Amino acid sequence: MTAARIVVLFLLFGTAWILVSDRAIGLFTQDVALLSTIQSFKGLLFVGLSALLIYVLVRRAERTRATLEAQAVQQRDHLADILNVTPAVIYSLHPAATPAEGMVVDFVGQNVGVLTGYPVAQWMAEPDLWSRCLHPEDRACVELAQETLMRTGALRHEYRFLHADGRYRWINDSVRAVKDSAGQLTRLTGAWLDVTDRRQAEEHARLIEQVFASSQEGIFITDAQTRILSINRAFTAITGYTADEALGQTPALLRSGRQDRAFYTAMWQQLRTEGHWAGEIWNRRKCGEVYPEWLTINAIRNDQGDVRQYLGIFTETSSRKAAEERILHLANFDVLTDLPNRALLADRARGALLAADRQRSAVTVMHLNIDHFGRINESIGHEAGDEVLRTVAQRLTRTLRPDDTVCRLGGDDFILLLPDTSAHDGAQLGPRLMAAVAEPLPVGGQVLRLTASIGVAEYPDNGIDLARLTQAAELAVHQAKREGRNTVRFFSAHLQAQVQDRMALARDLRWALERDQFVLHYQPKFDARTQRMTGVEALIRWQHPTRGLVSPALFIPIAEESGLIREIGTWVIRQALAQTAAWRAAGLAVVPVAVNLSVVQFRDQGLRDSLLALLQDSGLPASMLELELTESVAMEDSTFTIATIAGLKHLGVTLSIDDFGTGYSSLSYLKRFEVDKLKIDQSFVRGLNYDPQDEAIVTAVISLARSLGLRTVAEGVETVEQHEFLRRSGCDEVQGYLFSRPVPAEAFAALLGQSADAVHAVT
Repeated sequence: MTAARIVVLFLLFGTAWILVSDRAIGLFTQDVALLSTIQSFKGLLFVGLSALLIYVLVRRAERTRATLEAQAVQQRDHLADILNVTPAVIYSLHPAATPAEGMVVDFVGQNVGVLTGYPVAQWMAEPDLWSRCLHPEDRACVELAQETLMRTGALRHEYRFLHADGRYRWINDSVRAVKDSAGQLTRLTGAWLDVTDRRQAEEHARLIEQVFASSQEGIFITDAQTRILSINRAFTAITGYTADEALGQTPALLRSGRQDRAFYTAMWQQLRTEGHWAGEIWNRRKCGEVYPEWLTINAIRNDQGDVRQYLGIFTETSSRKAAEERILHLANFDVLTDLPNRALLADRARGALLAADRQRSAVTVMHLNIDHFGRINESIGHEAGDEVLRTVAQRLTRTLRPDDTVCRLGGDDFILLLPDTSAHDGAQLGPRLMAAVAEPLPVGGQVLRLTASIGVAEYPDNGIDLARLTQAAELAVHQAKREGRNTVRFFSAHLQAQVQDRMALARDLRWALERDQFVLHYQPKFDARTQRMTGVEALIRWQHPTRGLVSPALFIPIAEESGLIREIGTWVIRQALAQTAAWRAAGLAVVPVAVNLSVVQFRDQGLRDSLLALLQDSGLPASMLELELTESVAMEDSTFTIATIAGLKHLGVTLSIDDFGTGYSSLSYLKRFEVDKLKIDQSFVRGLNYDPQDEAIVTAVISLARSLGLRTVAEGVETVEQHEFLRRSGCDEVQGYLFSRPVPAEAFAALLGQSADAVHAVT
């Protein structure tokens, strides 16, 4: 028997005893003292039982309270475990003593450290931690949400919160406001949930949706049975089928019929085995038009590897094919004339030469160049020049056979490839080509009559491949140019030797200045009446180590083509001025020295400054230098030409027009340019006293110069009769073998010493 039961029985017994009445006790005894003792004992027993009862009740209450407290702790721990396990962070806030202090944290779940990175203690100690960590861009929205919360009593919103690791996390905040009967806020309770992954997934899905919708490629998604589930706008734009028309259908809706059953069987076989397929396919639009597309299909599988969907992406390749064809055309044809270019010419030449080699037949290559084409660009404009080239291209194509090829090499150069054609046949074709070019050509408000020069080379005599044949034809066309243009010339061994010799000269010319191989010879000029020396022309000579003295007529054109003429021309001026200064220092009565100025030198922007520096170095006045300009320089009627000539005159040098009358320009430049002299070309002087036309030209030039206040100088005077004619006609100065050949500096110094009457002497 347990103690608790004994106590209970004792209480029951005692209580029964106390409840026994005194009358019942009197039945057993009449002793007053005993009765009094019994009564006292009953009183004591009642007190003891009462105390015992109270003790029992207190102990039972304590046990009950302990049990309840244990249960409460257990429930609290259980609740804490639940709150810490759940991803949501539960919190409770109450208003601070003053509104300025905001809200005070009553409770926050331990898992707040996982969500925010800040422990519970920090949240309890820093009431402003939440507001400090709000994203600046979300503050306005949060403040507006708080106003809504006070008005409605409940709210759910999302904002970004700065985690302790320095990264923002998206928080879903569900909060409820508790108010008293007076409507005053007493508490805020809520739950935070990290929804960063969901927001990122939504953003990713949104981007995918935008890509799907805005992609320029057609996209469709089907189920495992290939029924279309979704399409994008590009699908409709390309195929013409709307979503209502396409959804539920299969891609066979677009089938054009150009691919056979075997094609689709192979496609699905690859899809089943490899999970993807890509290739070009022809489909049909809703309107019935067939078009090419590049299609890629991928199988989308679940975790078990079963196909759930198919994703198809296609790009219409019509424009790409057109672009490829355009690129191929541009790669093989000239943009301006639409003639075959070098690449296509080379390809056709390989075939023609192989066929000629097998059949033992000939192939002829012609090089056609339009004469004086540069003048068209300069006088009418480049647009007019382009129109001329297009027209010439059409005329040449029209003149040739379908199997022949006309190629625009560049500029105004055309290459003609003529299979199964000998040079003899080319000779007969040449005049027909020149006649086609010469047909009247209206352009730029004018009617042009062009001429062309043609060079001809034949396979295999003049070359066994296209490169050698075109080189040979080019050499022949240059020969045609030199011989007066508007003609046909054939490549020959002699012409090849000339070209090789010219190339050797060009190679050696690059070393001539460095190796001090140039020398100056001097040819004096005389007064036509008194025969007194009035000036001297410095003429360059090339003292070649093996060829001897090389004429300027051979190497000056090479220098102009190679770009060396500027450096050589500067050397001539420097040397002529230095030599003249040396003669003057030696006490000789020097005369002005004249040098030829090339077109390249004249176009140099720094010409005037360069001349000024050379004159200063020599110590001679500018009047001691005469510059002879070619008539081609004067023909450039431009602001630059006028300004350059004016600048040279302002410098103080003398200017003369060399070989006057041999150019093709008008004489209007004589009144615009400040020149001092006209030099009559020796080709006119040579015919004096027996050619009335030359005499008329010379007389007219002298008369023209006199009327313009210009002096005249006749060059190439070789006979007394020529001199006498020039003197009678009023020519001012003469120069030629009759008086003196060009001589070295030492010999000319002797002439200066003998000419005590030299004019323009500077002492």
